[in-house]
Formats: sequence, structure tokens, C-alpha cells
Amino acid sequence: MTNTSLNNVSVLCVDNYIDALELLKLFLQLCGAQVYTAVSMDEAMRIFHAHHPNILISDLALPQGSGIALLKAIRSHDAAMPAIALTGIADSQVRQQALDAGFDRYLVKPVDDQVLIQAVSALTLKGKKLSA
Repeated sequence: MTNTSLNNVSVLCVDNYIDALELLKLFLQLCGAQVYTAVSMDEAMRIFHAHHPNILISDLALPQGSGIALLKAIRSHDAAMPAIALTGIADSQVRQQALDAGFDRYLVKPVDDQVLIQAVSALTLKGKKLSA
């Protein structure tokens, strides 16, 4: 477990694998974050408009869309919202596509808890964007 606190940080987590989503939610909540979860692009957009979270953590493969399409839709409303791609795809071309599309970080599952929390903290609490 990490000592980093994510108090006052709201996170929108999007993944079509419910078990992975629930584990991510639990871990972020234990660090103090307010966590909203979605299993599709449509659900994520509804949550985004209702709650205006501080950061997006999204898988790239989503039903009826992609994490990249989701990020573009969110950035059309909030151009500065930080975003982390959290995916099982360990491919350099896909990584570059995600970064080129605007993701601030690209993390491959399973991700080390400390790496994830440091990325969220750096992108939201300190206002810094980390190079991927």
C-alpha cells in the first residue's frame, strides 16, 4: 500500500472488465479518491457530464468505442483533463497512438499500484504532466 493520499481527487475509471474495474476502484478509494466507474463509452460520458472528475483512467478497448474515442469526446468538453491509458496491450505502436491521441500516461496491466498512484498524483495534485 502507498502513503500517497488522493484526497479531493475524483477519478473516472473506464474498463469493460468489471472485476478489474472493481479492484481499481477499491484501491483508489483506499488512497482517498472519489471514484466513478463505467463499463462503456456512453456510460463514461454520462458520468463525466454529471460529476466532472479530475482525471480519466481508461482501458483502450471498450464496447462500442475505444479509450481514444472516449478521450477525444471528453477533451472536446475539457481540453485539460489529465488521462491515463491503463491497458493490457503492451505494443509500442498502440502506445504511441494513445500518447499521440492525448493520453498523458500509458500503463500496461497488471500495473504496479505505486506507479499508478504516483501517476494520478502527479497529473492531478501537482498539476504536472509526466512523460510516458
